[in-house]
Amino acid sequence: MLPENGVHNPQVIDLAARNPDGTLRLVMQEHRPWDGSDQRLGELQDKVNAYLCFALDGQLEREYPGASAQGLVLELECVEVPDEMVRALLRPLREALRPLGVTFEVRLRGASEPWRDPDDAPPLTE
Repeated sequence: MLPENGVHNPQVIDLAARNPDGTLRLVMQEHRPWDGSDQRLGELQDKVNAYLCFALDGQLEREYPGASAQGLVLELECVEVPDEMVRALLRPLREALRPLGVTFEVRLRGASEPWRDPDDAPPLTE
C-alpha cells in the first residue's frame, strides 16, 4: 500500500520547507522506482500541475504568508535517477517555469545536492 503523500496523489502537498534565503521549497515525493509507464508519467504531470496551481492561484500565499511563486523551488525527490520519459518531461518544464521565477530540481533521496541531468545544457553565465 502506498503512503498518502507521493506523486500518485495530486491532492496533497507532500512537503513544504523554507530555504535559508526565506524562499519556499515544495517537495513532491516519488516513493517508487521509475517504471517507464505512461501511467507514472501522467501521475507526475498531474502532481506538477497541482503544485503549480497551488503556487500560482494564491493558495501558496494564503497558507504561507510572505511566500510567493517568485523564487519558489519545486523539488521532485525520488529513490532513483529519473528514466528517460521523466527526463524528457522535465527539460521543457524547467524552461517554462524559469520566466515565472520558479525553479524545478530533482533530488535523489538522501542526497545533499540536486541531481543534474547530464543531457541538460549547463546554465548560461553572464
